[in-house]
Amino acid sequence: MCKSAIENPDRQVLPTNVKPTHYDLTLQPNLETFVFYGQVKVNLNVNQDTKSITLNTRDIKIHSAVLSSEGLKTESKQTATEITYDKKKDLATMTFAESVPANTKAVLDISFEGELNENMAGFYRSTYKDADGNTKYLATTQFEPTDARRALPCWDEPSLKATFDVTLVVPSELVALSNMDVVSEKPYSDTGKLTGKTEGKTEGKTEGKTESSSKSLKEVKYSTTPLMSTYLLAFCVGPFEYIEAFTSGEHNRTPIRSRVYALPGSVEQGRHALNVCTAALEYFAQVFGEPYPLPKIDMVAIPDFEAGAMENWGLITYRTVALLFDEKSSSIVYKKSTAYTVCHELAHQWFGNLVTMEWWDHLWLNEGFATWVGWLAVDNIFPDWDIWTSFVNEDMPRALSLDALRSSHPIEVTVNDPAEIHQIFDAISYYKGASVIRMLSSWLGVDTFLAGVRRYVHRHKLGNASTDDLWKALSEEAKVDVSKFMTLWTKRVGYPVLTVKNNNTGSINVTQSRYLSTGDLNEEEDSTVWWAPLGILLPEKIEPHTLTEKSQNFNVPADGLFKINAGQTSVYRVNYPIETIRVLGGEVKKGKGGLLANASDRVGLIADAGNLCVSGEQTTTAFLELAQAFVNEDNYFVWSQLSAHLSKILGVWYEQPEEIRNGLKALRRSLFAPVAHKLGWEFAENEDYLTNILRVLALTNAGRSDDTKTVEEAKNRFWQFVDGNDDALHPNLRGPVYNIVLGAAENEEEEEKFWEQILKIYRDEKLPTDQRLIALNALGGVKSKDLIQRYLAMSMDEKEVRGQDSLYVFGSLSSNPDARELLWKFFTEKFDILHAKFAKSISLFGNAVRSAVGGFVSLDRVAEIETFFADKDTKEYARPLQQALEGVRVNATWVERDHQDVAVWIKANAKNFA
Repeated sequence: MCKSAIENPDRQVLPTNVKPTHYDLTLQPNLETFVFYGQVKVNLNVNQDTKSITLNTRDIKIHSAVLSSEGLKTESKQTATEITYDKKKDLATMTFAESVPANTKAVLDISFEGELNENMAGFYRSTYKDADGNTKYLATTQFEPTDARRALPCWDEPSLKATFDVTLVVPSELVALSNMDVVSEKPYSDTGKLTGKTEGKTEGKTEGKTESSSKSLKEVKYSTTPLMSTYLLAFCVGPFEYIEAFTSGEHNRTPIRSRVYALPGSVEQGRHALNVCTAALEYFAQVFGEPYPLPKIDMVAIPDFEAGAMENWGLITYRTVALLFDEKSSSIVYKKSTAYTVCHELAHQWFGNLVTMEWWDHLWLNEGFATWVGWLAVDNIFPDWDIWTSFVNEDMPRALSLDALRSSHPIEVTVNDPAEIHQIFDAISYYKGASVIRMLSSWLGVDTFLAGVRRYVHRHKLGNASTDDLWKALSEEAKVDVSKFMTLWTKRVGYPVLTVKNNNTGSINVTQSRYLSTGDLNEEEDSTVWWAPLGILLPEKIEPHTLTEKSQNFNVPADGLFKINAGQTSVYRVNYPIETIRVLGGEVKKGKGGLLANASDRVGLIADAGNLCVSGEQTTTAFLELAQAFVNEDNYFVWSQLSAHLSKILGVWYEQPEEIRNGLKALRRSLFAPVAHKLGWEFAENEDYLTNILRVLALTNAGRSDDTKTVEEAKNRFWQFVDGNDDALHPNLRGPVYNIVLGAAENEEEEEKFWEQILKIYRDEKLPTDQRLIALNALGGVKSKDLIQRYLAMSMDEKEVRGQDSLYVFGSLSSNPDARELLWKFFTEKFDILHAKFAKSISLFGNAVRSAVGGFVSLDRVAEIETFFADKDTKEYARPLQQALEGVRVNATWVERDHQDVAVWIKANAKNFA
């Protein structure tokens, strides 16, 4: 038993009487009956005398189990006398007549069958349309966290690493992929061995389910894998095409064959991802100090895929929109997301696959690190994208927003029951994990940090490790006890707000307390004293102070010109006195000549002020005043942060009087319309990436704020585009224009005309996936109840909207004030149907819960929602439900506290931004 299992006796783990060392697996999937047959021979080390062997299975029928051992007194083989199942715990126990002695080796030979399910988990089927429009199927896998057991009986725990020999028996015309390279491929003669026609079964026979004899089969064998966890095993079977490239071999000792696989006709859209892949593989070999350990890397676009991508060793699977990017027709916002997703999954090939967490408590080691180092690689490949300001603008806020709730959880969270695991694949594990790594690497120095990582990888390769193992390696490299202060960040929930007071003596007092967006912190919740690098930005330098106590004094210039958290590398909010905010606002207006020349500092200033007004530690009107200081801003990320907070205020104020909402729109319009008019609608070929996306952002905000010039041009270009002039709407602007024209429709008739045209665009299967999803998302931005009902009905029809994409529907309606009530009514009326629909993809259901609940701003609504869920078993989605409800309470308290103040401010300042 692993050390952490001993420390936590409540953890549900397998018995340790035997341990697997090697799997020899043969599978035959049938894409007509959706049954697969398998045989697995598992080499075992017998640790204790045993007559029974327990392993993981789910939705698997075991036909026979034969145990071979040289340690048996009589026959070397014995068939299981009984096979029992514990379906609640995903266990199968095989009992044998004769005990196998300890300290011997054995082979367990199991024949079995399972279903190619449609739940996007385990070994499952995915649909696509062929050239004639017929629905066809491919087979693929998703095993993380605990679904390898749906594909084969196995020891489905990350620390029970073994090697794997895989053989796939598939129709001859299809491509079959697995983790390793192909060593042989030959015609297969169906002997019945896999399909249940052999004798000696322990239970039941299955007849008549073999592949049609008219179809020829082939047997594909793959090389033996390195030692790896079951959740990283993978196979894909379908009519894939591929494009191929090789890495330079500079850091990998030999060029690595890299391929993108996709369905016929779309594979060339994988060129961007392939180029990123070959660059990143060499970069990671250099960063980690270890060559990529497999002979090839394949990346496959899968139509039905629950997550964004999965880092299976040597065979990374992706949701189509996360891998394929059409240089001519896709929106530029997907170019960065595709590059990042590829780099994130490739980082896992080392950090997660070569060195694996010992248990799911340490999930953040995989995901937080891969997030940070994934962006590190993107920054190396695309230096002009200003990736770390992007991180401050997008990723840190995701973490800090969730971690500001009482219903958050520590980065390292105890996991006992496998049913709990999917709930921690969230912004804390990914983005807070990445943020604290970025904070630590900035404090130690990136070179020192990466040297420690290389030490960690080299020490634990092909094995398992814990967070403490990483801290130990970093401490040895940096000559400082990293765990002493980092444990506070990984094992405690939340983060601090640093409240600054001017001492009027050329110094400031900084006091830390836990930040809660509810603003109602009690003494018991404020027990953590975080280690917080301050990095005080001064006109000529950065002072590298560190806050280690509850309250400390620090020297600053007498004129009060300073900013805490230079470069926004540390994880906290800063609450400045109003006079300091005004000084910093003045520096903003100076642009590049001011203290805040670094865009990350300006983003951080907005983010802190925008969130502190939610908690009541600053006023909403103070934020609105600060926003006006950015009138001359030219940086995309700064505008993006402003957009996020202004849109948030408008969303929360949706039940306030129309003149107040219009006033808030007018403020947003006064900021964004000049930028939109300056940049215009045309994209120059030599224009840089950040200017491109600023144009998109500015036009979106101007149009959604009823800027007449922008709305008229959007409608004009929309109808030109619908009439066949593709050049009228650049791919980057199609989504924004769909949203603008729907929001600016003058009546229901015009709204319906726009909606029907956008629906046609969504249904056009010739378009790149991202363009269709942009259209699908836009359809939720309507006022018409009839159209909202049609949209909701579409979400339940798999022929209209894939299950994985229904979340675009729910998310779009949740953000639409005119649709929230109808969405909640639909959710409650269809609850049982929705729960059944997502029963096997429970994280999707958790997101549906979040969308249905999270848009409201009323405490009465909280009571109604709690009453609805009172008699439901919420165990599998308890965390997203709690977080959504807490978010409603936060917003209800915020608008109740500040709505009158904002109303007065709007009336007093309306003339300034009319």
